[in-house]
Amino acid sequence: MWTEVSFGKWRDKGKTLPQVLVADPDWFFWALDEGAFKGALATQAQKLARRARAIKLPSALAGTHCVQHGISHDGKYAHFDLIESERGPHRGSSTEVRRSTLNMEFPRGIKQYDKLGCKQLMRCSKHHWFEGKPLSKAKVEAFFDDDANFENP
Repeated sequence: MWTEVSFGKWRDKGKTLPQVLVADPDWFFWALDEGAFKGALATQAQKLARRARAIKLPSALAGTHCVQHGISHDGKYAHFDLIESERGPHRGSSTEVRRSTLNMEFPRGIKQYDKLGCKQLMRCSKHHWFEGKPLSKAKVEAFFDDDANFENP
């Protein structure tokens, strides 16, 4: 059972930690870094962060694909895709970074307070892990409750 976040911009919104994470990963990781989560909420936030930093690829792509993060020519996070691991390097003015798992904190590592980058990350995540369907409370919480979805549960 996930606790609702009842402070800051999430006060009186009735959103649980996983809902906050998928709505605004930048805020979630900022609040974690600042020590804003207290008590049981802090314990849950640590667990959620660990999971959000090591999301396994969908089972149909595991072992053959990787996460390809695109970084624009001006150094901002652009998007990610799941590509075959053996695919040659990206060509063009943007750069790429490849990883075996999805790290929801990745855009923040490039530039803190990157709301657009985090929105792009979540748009791509929704497409690859949730078939582009709306992220209901039940769906998001079930995803983050399932140990099988994470390299470091």
